[in-house]
Amino acid sequence: MGRRMLFGRLLDASMTTEEMDPRSIEGGLLEPEEQAVAGAVARRIDQFTAGRVCARRALARLGVDPQIPILAGEDRVPIWPDGFVGSITHTDSWCAAAVARASEVRGIGIDLEPATPLKESLVTRICTSTERQWLSDASEPGLLAKVIFSAKEAVYKCQYPLTREFLGFHAVTLHLGDGLFTAVFQQDVADFRRGDRIFGRYIIEDGVVATACALGGA
Repeated sequence: MGRRMLFGRLLDASMTTEEMDPRSIEGGLLEPEEQAVAGAVARRIDQFTAGRVCARRALARLGVDPQIPILAGEDRVPIWPDGFVGSITHTDSWCAAAVARASEVRGIGIDLEPATPLKESLVTRICTSTERQWLSDASEPGLLAKVIFSAKEAVYKCQYPLTREFLGFHAVTLHLGDGLFTAVFQQDVADFRRGDRIFGRYIIEDGVVATACALGGA
């Protein structure tokens, strides 16, 4: 399978996904979205465009008017139409959005990263002591550290609609399995308590690491 199905494989049927190569996008920004990135560098505009096109296409399959712009708040987080939740991610080579009805899913987090080792200078900042101990025995510690980084990004996106809090990288500890991960909260954060868990999946394929997680409805 090609990368077009990455997040379709990582998320269940309650969520709708759209993915594309941002360098071969068909479609563009709506006028309010154009204004949101006016003056940005070309690379930022290309990625923003691909993300918004993906998001609007995914939402359209759930019955949302594709002419509704997906803007961003002061925190740069996408503002989803009432009754919907979602997440957007992109690299230079791939872009994706995942959306769902808020009545079915409370939060979604997806993330893409190049499948390259995490820089050694970042490992201590990103990884907890528990994670670093586990990585010390792993066959590809640098790449798995990148999976941990990506999974934490997905988890933080997933929890943000509920907590409205940006978390440090040590706020959760990741436990990786074969294509699966568990994020364990190390502190109390709004709707979450120390020890609470978010479960997700990951894929390393075709030059990217893709991670995804979601919280079911109430």
